Amino acid sequence: MRESSTGVLSPLGMTTPLTPTLALAYLLELSIDVRAAVVLDAAGGVLAGEPELGPRAHALLAGGPAGVQVEHGPDGTLFAARGDHGAGIAVLAGDRVFAPLLSHDLLRTVDAVVPASRQKTEIPSLSRENL
Repeated sequence: MRESSTGVLSPLGMTTPLTPTLALAYLLELSIDVRAAVVLDAAGGVLAGEPELGPRAHALLAGGPAGVQVEHGPDGTLFAARGDHGAGIAVLAGDRVFAPLLSHDLLRTVDAVVPASRQKTEIPSLSRENL
């Protein structure tokens, strides 16, 4: 049994680097009403996700301040964040998304993405066939 003064959740956050594909899978598990998502490299190239969302996400992140950038459109709300290493993640969400939580999840996840140039091995797919 834990002592009453100890926290339930880890203050360390994510400790394992994520591939771009795994980062998107992680975000999709955490968030509701996400319609599309993309991971970008520092130059705006698509590393994983929906290629057609790439240019829009890159434009939103280009030259913007640190933190989560938000753009409202007729197809939903685009949330985008860039990590310290240059990678960016963007998600297109519908009306039922809880924006503060999605913004928090984006910031935590984008900092855990390992750029392709630093990946040593590809993490296998987490499908039932591989278990």
